[in-house]
Amino acid sequence: MLSPADGRSRPRPAPTARIPTPGEVGLRRILAVADVLLGGMEEGELVEHLLPVLRRAVPADSVLWLAGDRQHPTVWHTAPAGALTAEQAAALEAQYTLDPLLARAWAGSGGAIRRSDLHTDPEFRRLPTFETVFGPLHARRQLAIGMHPDDSRRVAVVFNRRASDFAQHDVAVAEALRPRITRALARFGTANPRREKVSPREADVLDLLCRGLTDRQIATRLGISPRTVDKHLEHAYVKLGVRCRVQAATRWQS
Repeated sequence: MLSPADGRSRPRPAPTARIPTPGEVGLRRILAVADVLLGGMEEGELVEHLLPVLRRAVPADSVLWLAGDRQHPTVWHTAPAGALTAEQAAALEAQYTLDPLLARAWAGSGGAIRRSDLHTDPEFRRLPTFETVFGPLHARRQLAIGMHPDDSRRVAVVFNRRASDFAQHDVAVAEALRPRITRALARFGTANPRREKVSPREADVLDLLCRGLTDRQIATRLGISPRTVDKHLEHAYVKLGVRCRVQAATRWQS
């Protein structure tokens, strides 16, 4: 650069590096923690440990994890544990097609979207899922993402709040986490062919059974009743061709 006074060149100023915003720094930290977790867990433990991280990453009063095939979502885990009763979980599984947010997360592209982006509060309160599930849960504001680990499996994560709506930063964090979770779930694939025979909830019960938990402990962990745990085991026995808990655990682990 020439000086207008004497025609001599002056050194160009060094470009200043852009300082990341606090939001960008926070997002990087969240993604770093998620990457470590997603890369180091076995499938049976992943969701149990992941949900509390998701609940902090996208601040929420509760988080629901739905998993299953294309047609049959199951409320697999909640954070905190027991956020839904067994009756509420069953209602959500039966009514998800009537709820635009859940239907979009399950069968659509799965991109992060808020409830308020789809309809008004009065429209939300008229939905069957509000009366049976989200109203009693005091979940007035919601954000959902969906994952398709492979052609047969579907996963949806629903973040719930009582008061303030999710900000655009929350949407960005959820959207950044979505492909990472998808890749982690795809990594497991169908390594255990017996998982193809049982439902996601039955598989989760069997995973915890193999860790030595009682029916009551499994029920507490999954947010369902001990009777429901017993029913899941009964169905799993038939599918695995066994007659008791010991045989089921042995067959599941083999």
